Amino acid sequence: MPARPIAIALIRRADGALLVTSAVEPGSGRTLVRPPGGGLDAGETAADAVARELREELGLAVTGIAPLGVIEHRVAFAGRELHELVHVLAATMRADASLPPTTDAGHPVWWLTPDRFGDASFELVPAGLLDLLT
Repeated sequence: MPARPIAIALIRRADGALLVTSAVEPGSGRTLVRPPGGGLDAGETAADAVARELREELGLAVTGIAPLGVIEHRVAFAGRELHELVHVLAATMRADASLPPTTDAGHPVWWLTPDRFGDASFELVPAGLLDLLT
């Protein structure tokens, strides 16, 4: 099965916190945390996908979209093996923008502070994401 292309946005606050969403895996209770984003539609660029997904999921307009890298990622979730080709892009939002408490799919939206980047109570995905922050 070919990897599913997705795009995620690294949005940081001045204190270094990273905007993330999270989902709890049914059965195991494991929490996966990742920056917001989603799948690329046919013919869509990663930058266009990030802008669209953040608008749809969070009602958020972003600017300054710039590619940081691509990570091939495999993870087991809900009894399925997911294989993703993750386009990681930097983006900015207005300082006065308001965020909803959850995405349109009901996943919590929150700021992950740098002191929690290595927190063992959840899994920050995709693996290697933190390498692109520096």
